[in-house]
Amino acid sequence: MSCDVLAIGAHPDDVELTVGGTVALMADQGYRVGIVDLTRARLSTRGDEVTRQAEAAVAAQILGAHTRINLDALEGSLLTDPFTLNKLVSVIREQRPSLILSPYWEDRHPDHADTSRLVQKAYFWAGVSKFGDDQPPHRPKRVIYYRSHWDTETSLVVDISNTFDRKMAAAKAYKSQFDLLPGEEPNTYISRPDFLEKVVTRAKYFGSKIGTAYGEPFFVRETNRVTDLVMWADGQGEVG
Repeated sequence: MSCDVLAIGAHPDDVELTVGGTVALMADQGYRVGIVDLTRARLSTRGDEVTRQAEAAVAAQILGAHTRINLDALEGSLLTDPFTLNKLVSVIREQRPSLILSPYWEDRHPDHADTSRLVQKAYFWAGVSKFGDDQPPHRPKRVIYYRSHWDTETSLVVDISNTFDRKMAAAKAYKSQFDLLPGEEPNTYISRPDFLEKVVTRAKYFGSKIGTAYGEPFFVRETNRVTDLVMWADGQGEVG
């Protein structure tokens, strides 16, 4: 069956750390949410791809994701390998989401920025019938962007207070990335103890911006349409 939403990340654990609370919330709301990892994180300093895939499966179950798909692309070559674009176009046509969650196009990690640009291309070409495979064309209604390491403009914040614990549980499912052995020193950016503390602090900060315990920020390129200002003020208005 198809998905309502595809959350796309460069590596297994990207979605959990950035929009895991939103994925869990949408799953709780009855939406079918799929996660797409572009790579298997073969170049990761810690762990190996077999372990990482097992951890990703556990994390997806915690979040309530309907499916998790890995495109088996190679880190560092997301924009230079044309097969990666074709694979992502095929997944979008197969799953036919209304919404895509994508990394922002500027980030500390080149793979995150390249993923954003790849999503932008795939979003367009998936709607062109003569491009790629022979599946019916499909172009999602919206792509909205999530932040990773660098600050960006914020268009909206999702209240994840009820799913924050699951977000963190899903992130911590990647034991190969976060669990240090006795006496072992941190050797990556995310294996330092303060990394997950920053994830918590960021969620609290954006929650405070909307008067809730925890939040996840997003950015949209388009100007939003509001059809009823009173309903919008009550939190019910259509935004399109």
